Amino acid sequence: MLQRTAAVTAALVITLISVTGCAAGPGGTASSATTAAVPQLDPQVASTLDDALRTVQASPGVASATNRIELHQRYTAADGTDVTPPGLDAWNNRDAGPAAPPPIGGVSPDDPVLPPVPTPSTRPAPPAGATETHSFSSAFVVTMDPDAPPSEAAAVPVAMAERIAWTGVTLTLQVPTGPGHVLSSVTYSGTFDQQIPDETALGVASGLATLAATPGVTGLEASIPQTMRIDYGSLTIGVSSADDATLARVRGVIDGTAFAGTTLHGSFGNGAKP
Repeated sequence: MLQRTAAVTAALVITLISVTGCAAGPGGTASSATTAAVPQLDPQVASTLDDALRTVQASPGVASATNRIELHQRYTAADGTDVTPPGLDAWNNRDAGPAAPPPIGGVSPDDPVLPPVPTPSTRPAPPAGATETHSFSSAFVVTMDPDAPPSEAAAVPVAMAERIAWTGVTLTLQVPTGPGHVLSSVTYSGTFDQQIPDETALGVASGLATLAATPGVTGLEASIPQTMRIDYGSLTIGVSSADDATLARVRGVIDGTAFAGTTLHGSFGNGAKP
């Protein structure tokens, strides 16, 4: 949820079931482990992700694009118990670069925030005889030019989906504040094991652009789940005033966008129920 310090700010929250894709690697591996060998990303997977990043970086309207790849290593005892040494992933990914923003809706606002796992000074070793499995996750963060039209923002997830075939990839796509509109952000989570239709991506980008230019809106964030069902994702909108007229106007704008089918949940800052 967008949190504001001003007393007059409310939050209009649209939330349904958020379907999170698993971070699936190229099949994964299983072996009897006696040492904690550093996992390596399959060269073909690495090349595909690099190609997708270069394509996005060269796309019209893109100001910047980065990708953080994390390799995840798990160890399981014969009875199925997870015996992964604490801090192993932190050590493996200590040079992966800055962490990407978490997908919106991935953690409930009511859940406590877990502290980051400290990175050990030496690489932890797993128990002898444990079964080892690998997976990876890839987090793209793309910032558009402030004046980029929705068609250019929509082209980013479409281009990525044409090159990537894993649910472990997420995309956080941001359009900064510009003349006549506020910052907007959308996260595609677990969606890149399928083609993303042009009209779906354009509907998302156009809807966010329309809402970002709506008077009284101070910011918005959306998430698109693995199913690509927009109404199963989430939309969080900050508004400058909690009065009924402002909320009704924003709801009216939503009804004219791709987010129209999303059911309202939660409450507003003035205690009103949606």
